[in-house]
Amino acid sequence: MLTACQELVHDEVMPQVETWDRDDVLPQAILDRLSTIGVPAAMVPTRYGGPELSVADLVPVWRTLAQGWISLTGAVNTTYLGTALLLRYGTEAQRKRWLPAIASGGVWSSFSITEPQAGSDVQHLETEVEPADDGLIITGAKQWIAGGISFPLAFMLATERGAERPSCVVLPATGRGSDSWQTQWLEKVGYRGVESAAWTFVHHHAVGAEILGGEDGRGRGLGQMIDVLAIGRVNVACRALGIIDRALTCALEESTTRVIGDGLLGNHTHARLRIGELRARQRAVEAVIDAAARGIDTGDPEAGELASAAKVIASDTAIWAVDTASRLAASRSYTWESELARLRRDAPQTQIGEGANDALLLSLGKTLIRSAAAGPLRS
Repeated sequence: MLTACQELVHDEVMPQVETWDRDDVLPQAILDRLSTIGVPAAMVPTRYGGPELSVADLVPVWRTLAQGWISLTGAVNTTYLGTALLLRYGTEAQRKRWLPAIASGGVWSSFSITEPQAGSDVQHLETEVEPADDGLIITGAKQWIAGGISFPLAFMLATERGAERPSCVVLPATGRGSDSWQTQWLEKVGYRGVESAAWTFVHHHAVGAEILGGEDGRGRGLGQMIDVLAIGRVNVACRALGIIDRALTCALEESTTRVIGDGLLGNHTHARLRIGELRARQRAVEAVIDAAARGIDTGDPEAGELASAAKVIASDTAIWAVDTASRLAASRSYTWESELARLRRDAPQTQIGEGANDALLLSLGKTLIRSAAAGPLRS
């Protein structure tokens, strides 16, 4: 899988990515190729027809795709979240209905928590559902749904009418794009090509929709969806690492080809210092991502914290890395066709995706302060 992704990035993505980015398109042929390689189905267990790869197995795959374009890594991410939701919290009937279809590459899934009036503020969600004979009736609005235009399945946080806590709704795409389920493509500065959609439900009759986990899943959606986001945060961290990799490559190209005075830019101390720091921080980000991935795979109770830390550190480093490489490239980093210009637009998405960094830091700080107040801190 890794070799196939490396070939895809080298042969097809890198020669065309600037055009795709400009036109805001991720060709269906590339998504089909990823399905053929088995990337979106990678976490499906063998008993349902998948290869059953771990998060640690997938880190180099996600990193490689991000080196070509972070939109590739982002496009496959939500299908992993859906897979994890089904495995951890779905009924066996729900698993048998959807996991073989995901394993075959025929079904990719979306993941939806955010609403227009409630980004990271999950206490003020307004989308409601109520039972129907063959599904659910949905009223409300959702925003920033990756794959929300074409993916055939979604996992969506919504509250059953009269309930105090939201549930995770397993939502087939039947009826999407109708008057009762309206879709809108959201234009973005970076992270282009990925379908980032807004949905509006007007008393929409969602045939086949159901609560994840059945009766046992009612009112437990927020905890379920937050739980699997550790996987998504490692995925976002890998997007950031791919940006760091490319920023370092651009910096090295400048340092080894650009003539300054009587020699190359790389002969100067300031260039060597910047290259050295890029390399040091790249290795540090690698280490924290690997630790988070292993934590998820082994069921470490601190896996969520490790994933949040990896995502924050990697994304902040990506912003810094692009800026550092751009200082070496100077004005050449600011033309539209420059790779660094695209990386400059893409890097901020990694600070926002799967929980804004400030929200994650607030959560980490709040937890640590509570622990400190309760007793001595562990190292």
